[in-house]
Amino acid sequence: MDLCGAQTLRLSSPSFKILYLVRHAQGIHNVELEENGESPLSPKLFDAQLSPKGLQQVSQRRKKIIEDGLLNTIELVVTSPLRRTMQTSTGIFRGQEDLNQSEVFPIANNSPPIVALEICRERMGLYPCDRRESINTHRSCFSEIDFTMIESDEDALWQADERENMEDVAARGLHFIKWLWERPEKEIAVVSHGIFLQQTLRALHENGKPLKDTHLTRFANCELRTIRIEKSDMEAYTLTTCNCRKYVTPPSTSLHTLE
Repeated sequence: MDLCGAQTLRLSSPSFKILYLVRHAQGIHNVELEENGESPLSPKLFDAQLSPKGLQQVSQRRKKIIEDGLLNTIELVVTSPLRRTMQTSTGIFRGQEDLNQSEVFPIANNSPPIVALEICRERMGLYPCDRRESINTHRSCFSEIDFTMIESDEDALWQADERENMEDVAARGLHFIKWLWERPEKEIAVVSHGIFLQQTLRALHENGKPLKDTHLTRFANCELRTIRIEKSDMEAYTLTTCNCRKYVTPPSTSLHTLE
C-alpha cells in the first residue's frame, strides 16, 4: 500500500476534519525515568520500546476503538517514526505492535494505511529516548508502515548537545496541522508524543481555535483525544516561521493510488 507512488489521485479537502490524537503507550523510558530514577541521558533508553504495561494499554485502546467503530471511519493513520509510537500505531490499527507480536493483537481485516512522518515526532535532541533507529532497521520490523515520506535513513534531526525549544515544537505542530488539513481524508488518526501533542494543541488554541481546558493538559499514555478542525479555524491563524532542525516537511499532500 503506497501513499507516495508515481500515479496521483487528487481529491479536494473536506470542509472539516476530525483528528484522533493518540499519545504512545507506556514505554520503558517512562518506567525508567518516572519510577526508577534513570537519567534521561542514559544511552540504554535509545529509541525506547513499549513496556509490558504499554502493550496492555495498546490492547485496551484497540478494543475501545473497535467497539466505537472507528476502524470503519478513520481513513489514514500518521505516526511518529520512533519505535514506541510505531508499536502503538500498529498495535491499535493493525492488531500487532511488531511482526513478532501478531499473536498478541490479531490482525483485523479492515485497517487504514499507516504513514510515518518526521514532523510529528517528539521534542528532539539531547535525550537518547527521542532519537530514532535507522529506517532500514525499522522497516524490517514494521513492514505495514509506509516510510517513503522520510528522506534520511539515519536520524539527521536529533542532536546530542541541544534540545529543541518549546516554541519550535509548537511551530512544527502548526505546520503539521496545516499538512493534515490539506490532506483529502476527512478522519485521520495521529499517534505521537506527550510534549508534541500538548504544544500543538496549545498553539492551535492560542491562535484562535476554541479548545476545552482538558484538551490542553498533558496526554496520558495511550490516551485518545478527538478534535474537529473547521475551515474557519485554519483561517484564524498564521503559521509562524519554524526555525527548528529543518525537520523533513512531507513532500506532498496529494493522495496517491493505493495498491
